[in-house]
Amino acid sequence: MKIAYQDLYDASVKILKACGESDENAAIAAKSMCRADARGITTHGSYLLTPIWNRAKAGQLTLPTRATLEMDNGATAIVDGGDGLGAVAGDFAIRKAIEKAGQYGVSVVLIKNTNNIGWLACYAEEAAKAGMIAVMSCNAAAAMAPWGSAEAFLGTNPLAIASYAGSDIPFSADMALSIVARGKIRKAARDGVKIPDNWATDENGNFTTDPNAALKGALLPMGEAKGSAIAIAIDIISGILSGASYAPNLKSFHELGGKTGVGASLIVIDIKRFQPKESFGEKVKAYLKNIKGLKKAQGFDEIFIPGERKYHSEQKSIKDGISLDDNAVKAINDILAAMGSDKLLK
Repeated sequence: MKIAYQDLYDASVKILKACGESDENAAIAAKSMCRADARGITTHGSYLLTPIWNRAKAGQLTLPTRATLEMDNGATAIVDGGDGLGAVAGDFAIRKAIEKAGQYGVSVVLIKNTNNIGWLACYAEEAAKAGMIAVMSCNAAAAMAPWGSAEAFLGTNPLAIASYAGSDIPFSADMALSIVARGKIRKAARDGVKIPDNWATDENGNFTTDPNAALKGALLPMGEAKGSAIAIAIDIISGILSGASYAPNLKSFHELGGKTGVGASLIVIDIKRFQPKESFGEKVKAYLKNIKGLKKAQGFDEIFIPGERKYHSEQKSIKDGISLDDNAVKAINDILAAMGSDKLLK
């Protein structure tokens, strides 16, 4: 089903405000979710309205979100997310990180005491737009087995890197450290479809194609031992160093089990401290153009730069409407109906 971007945004803002969020914060979070849906990243889009609604009603989300600076020292800072919306804490942190990088050349801003932050490229790309480079990561509830283990211990602990590239489209890589994001397994369970047999194991450590069994078991790390190592490093930086929770103490945002305790880290580099931004941008633009012009492997019609397809998908969705499945639309409409709204998505 195609939903107009503005209609989805308006519905998201309405729901977030009904949960207790402020006008400004609801706009920030709604924009993040709608942009995720527009890019096809539905696991971090308006789907999150349901757990937000459930947590708010259960008193397990502190709204309105009050993100504050717990520590502010030169090029470094720690943001306390106030157990509110992760998108608000992420927005506050990236703006502070960009400001500090402009002042000091580089900045490190950590986030603690927040919830699901959504898609990390949303924040890293803000630094790229400002002529900078950003590396962002966050931890999550136990869902992935460390390499060699049959037990979920690590989160999928995503990592994003975005860089100014001399054009409207930045270099933008955003990935979970598991073979697949856990949200895709949740979606498969909701849709009643099987998953590939190399995504996850059941609770006994056996490979499974049943998404419900996978949700009781563990995801497998991307790149085997390599992905496992990076996920551990992210937990150390985003969790232990920030003062947030860390494996196996984080809780799932999708279950009413109390504070999630999510932590995140941002490292931002101001390009102009090392060379003129324009010169750097021209070099990166030519570099990426060379990659796109390489001989194509069998089965490939085009070589895409990380972030390129998502960018074009977002632009097309804003113009032509966002594709959401019937279950996703029904979930939003159920909340709107519970609020007494007579304006449903259609």
